[in-house]
Amino acid sequence: MTGPLNGWRTLAEQISEQISSGCLAPGQRLPSEEQLQQRTGLSRTTVRAAIAELRRLGQVETRHSAGTFVLGVGDMFGLRPGESVTASAALVVTGVDGTTRTLPAGTRIVVAPAEPPGS
Repeated sequence: MTGPLNGWRTLAEQISEQISSGCLAPGQRLPSEEQLQQRTGLSRTTVRAAIAELRRLGQVETRHSAGTFVLGVGDMFGLRPGESVTASAALVVTGVDGTTRTLPAGTRIVVAPAEPPGS
């Protein structure tokens, strides 16, 4: 990743692709914010926004004073606000209306932020 990019979304997409392709392995530490700034020419705020997007997608986690680490990818399933998950041999998602869906064990569950009213 060298040269200026077109913002946080592009950086997040590039890192996400590296995770999906296996170039960045689960457990691997991402370059620091400063290193990403130097490599991309983006501001620290923009780099942080890209990392926040990857966290929202469930692809990385940030550990205080340790850095940001790859969680990997798997089958993604968006959990809606108000839904709950029960783990067993499979995952059972109970909707706010009482309906249930069963997902295979190991499915990564990501809670997306609620849409603002009127979106």
